[in-house]
Amino acid sequence: MLKILTNNRLFFIFFLVWVLFGAILQLISSPTDLMFLINQHHSLELDAFFRFVTTLGEDTIWLILLLALLYRHFVKKVKQTAIVKFLLISWILKVLVSLFLKNIFNHPRPIEVYQNSGRAINLVEGVTLHHWQSFPSGHTTTAFAFACFCAIVFRKTSLSIILLVMAMLVGFSRMYLFQHFPRDVFAGSILGVAVVVVMAKFFYKKEEISA
Repeated sequence: MLKILTNNRLFFIFFLVWVLFGAILQLISSPTDLMFLINQHHSLELDAFFRFVTTLGEDTIWLILLLALLYRHFVKKVKQTAIVKFLLISWILKVLVSLFLKNIFNHPRPIEVYQNSGRAINLVEGVTLHHWQSFPSGHTTTAFAFACFCAIVFRKTSLSIILLVMAMLVGFSRMYLFQHFPRDVFAGSILGVAVVVVMAKFFYKKEEISA
C-alpha cells in the first residue's frame, strides 16, 4: 500500500487537498447554501461546459480504456493481462458498491428537496434531473476511480493531475447541474479512489500493472 502511495505521491497529495477542502467547506456551510451558491453563478457558456464535463463521469471512459488495452494486447502484442484484470475488477466493484449504497440510502436529490422551495433554480436545457438515489454521486465515483486507476497504471504525473482535475470538474458539474449535494460528490470521490487503491493492493506488481 505504501509503495502505491509513494509512487503516485503527487496525485494523492492533490487528492488529499481536495478531501480536506471539501470537508472544511461542508463544516462551515449548509448543503442548501452551497447548492445555491454554485447553482446561481451560471451562464450559457458554463451550462454548455458542465453539460459536457459531466459526461466524462460516465462508464464510457472505462470502456474506451479497456478497448485500448485490448488493442495493445492482441494487436500490438504488449502483455496487458494483469492490467485488464485490474481494470475490470475495479470497474465492476465501483459500480456494485455505488449502486448498493444508492439503494441502501435512497436519499432525495436536490430537485426533489427544493422544487417547491420557491427559490430560483438554474436548470440546464437537455439535462434530465433525477429525484432519488442521490448518495453517493455515481459520476463522481466513476471519474475519480478512473483518474486513480490511470495514475497507478501509467505513472505519468502530468496525465495523473489532468485526470484528477477532470474528476474534480465532474464532481463540481454534478452540483452545478443540480443533480447532487456536496456530500454526494465528496463521498463519491473518496469511494472511487478507495476502490481502486484496495484493488491495486492485491494486484500491485511493478512489472505487471504499470503500463
